[in-house]
Amino acid sequence: MVRDGNASIQANGDRARVKMDVTVLLIEDNLAEARLLQEFLKGSVVQRFHLCHRQRLSEGIQQLATATFDIVLLDLTLPDSQGLSSLDALTQRASKLPIVVLTNTNDDELALEAVRRGAQDYLVKRTVNQDLLVRALCYAIERKQAQEALREVNESLELRVQERTAELATANASLIQEITERQNIQERLELAQKAGKIGTFEWQIASNQITWSPELEMLYGYPVDQFRNCYEDWLQTLHPDDRDQVHQEFWQAVQREQALDIEFRILTPQGEIRWIAAKSQVFAARSGNPCRMIGVHIDITEKKQLEAQFLKAQRLESLGTLASGIAHDINNILTPVLAVAQLLPIKLPNLDARNLQLLSLLENSAHRGSDLVKQILSFTRGMEGQRGILQVSYLLKEIIQIIQQTLPKTIEVQAQINSDLWPVYADSTQLHQVFMNLCVNARDAMPQGGLLRISVDNQQVDEAIARLHLDAEVGNYVVVTIADTGTGMAPEILHRIFDPFFTTKDIGQGTGLGLSAVLGIVKSHGGFIVVQSEVGQGSQFQVFLPVCESEPIPPKNPEFTGLGQQELILVVDDEATICESIRNILTVHNYQVLTATSSKIAIELFHTYLTDIRCVFLDMMMPGMDGLSTLDVLRQLTPHIPAILMSGLHSTEVVSQAEAAGFQEFIPKPFTTEMLLSALQRSLQATV
Repeated sequence: MVRDGNASIQANGDRARVKMDVTVLLIEDNLAEARLLQEFLKGSVVQRFHLCHRQRLSEGIQQLATATFDIVLLDLTLPDSQGLSSLDALTQRASKLPIVVLTNTNDDELALEAVRRGAQDYLVKRTVNQDLLVRALCYAIERKQAQEALREVNESLELRVQERTAELATANASLIQEITERQNIQERLELAQKAGKIGTFEWQIASNQITWSPELEMLYGYPVDQFRNCYEDWLQTLHPDDRDQVHQEFWQAVQREQALDIEFRILTPQGEIRWIAAKSQVFAARSGNPCRMIGVHIDITEKKQLEAQFLKAQRLESLGTLASGIAHDINNILTPVLAVAQLLPIKLPNLDARNLQLLSLLENSAHRGSDLVKQILSFTRGMEGQRGILQVSYLLKEIIQIIQQTLPKTIEVQAQINSDLWPVYADSTQLHQVFMNLCVNARDAMPQGGLLRISVDNQQVDEAIARLHLDAEVGNYVVVTIADTGTGMAPEILHRIFDPFFTTKDIGQGTGLGLSAVLGIVKSHGGFIVVQSEVGQGSQFQVFLPVCESEPIPPKNPEFTGLGQQELILVVDDEATICESIRNILTVHNYQVLTATSSKIAIELFHTYLTDIRCVFLDMMMPGMDGLSTLDVLRQLTPHIPAILMSGLHSTEVVSQAEAAGFQEFIPKPFTTEMLLSALQRSLQATV
């Protein structure tokens, strides 16, 4: 065991001499040598030495375990150990204890090796005297203490270095993590700016220098670092109609030190017009004067386009509502006219040829009026026709053959038809009307001749395309493109081309219902239209028709005879003339008829003739209770009574309502005698 130095050894003659106790473990097998050394130490006037003598190394090591010493005197020639191995064994047990080795030989290499292995000094026995021994022991103790102090300082410094290194490593890791997080945030911000089409800017007002972000330069159609950095140059990129107002509002924001929120148009180097929303804030210097403006520019072109489409759709819907009301009233007027014109030849078989011709003229006029109303209705809510699965390519080939024979020779027709088109579920007659109308419009747009291109292909509409068009949905479409090189249309005309009765043609050359009907038919098929036009460059119409994904159920077509067997039929319509005309038709064809001009009268009659009435005709639109509600009441009395709905509105929406309410048939006004009798016969046969 090593004692922690009971005192500092004062070997320097300049210091005050205070004798201190020094315990020495002497390991020496020669008793005479040991006695001599003991005498040297006893006679010391410098320190008080207390010697403990052991003859073997093992005894010395054992003594170290039970007692404390300040230094060891070690003979390298012992009975149980020889040479430097004795020193090695001792330093392993007491590494902090100073050791002075004793030997009989004056071997410099041995002395140097002993010092390398931990000995503080090396003494040759025959040269040892009292002064040398005492000085060697004192210096050995001081050097060992100095070494230990230095070692402890080094260990402390090393520990501090390790702790500091660990702190730096932790700080470095934290800094790297923060840098990574900031880089991720910056990347997400840049990605968000690109996705949101947002760019930032900073305007130093005093120096008139503007710093643009790369995203903002992209919004304006410029490559990175190509945007000039002064206010006046930026002002020149604005649309000329917006430039003065934007300039005024920017400077008002600066002078009043208030936030800026403004929308305007820009012209890109490619000639494209884009809408920009600018939002910014003005910051003041320490002097209180405004010094800079920081903000963002957002590309809102798509938003503006959708707003325009939405407003246009609202305007068309309002016009459609008005037109459908007019169409309903006209159909109610035409229904008895057409019925009487068909009924009179039957009731008056002896009419001469002149009167029959007049009746035929009356019937044809009623049919023409009905066709005009159909065009109006086709715009409003779409017409319900005979739909089936068809290949648009076959239909277009027929149309191309017709127009090639009828268009002026100055118009060249080019066609590109994909032979592997997806099928669509549509009314071929209505689509024929759509494509012919567009081709005729193209012809009228090229009075001096030109090129008419017709193409059709499959196209998948994704979310990005669907967002650009109000009526579009994600899915597969067949796209028919009809383009001309004619006069084209200005934006203010292009904005109104689907309005009913809007036309740029001369009086008498167009009703203004053609494109309105086209839009109504396409929308009733679940499709949409994309139009592009430029004055002097021509126009392009793209008709998107949704692909048919399933096989529809074909309609039943029972055999038609026309004659009844005295079945009692209830006819309900608020127009008395319509009730009377239906009564006459059914009576002539061997039916019995009850008529009612209101739902209240109809319910009373139905209750009175509950077991006799075989079928009911109901008008859809009546004052008070309409046809759909009236049927609900009648079905409470007779749940399975056959019913036929009549309406002056012939649309897919009305047909869907009739089917949902449980009507067996729907017949549009004005109807022919055959349509009326066929619907009645199918309804009666369905209940047999």
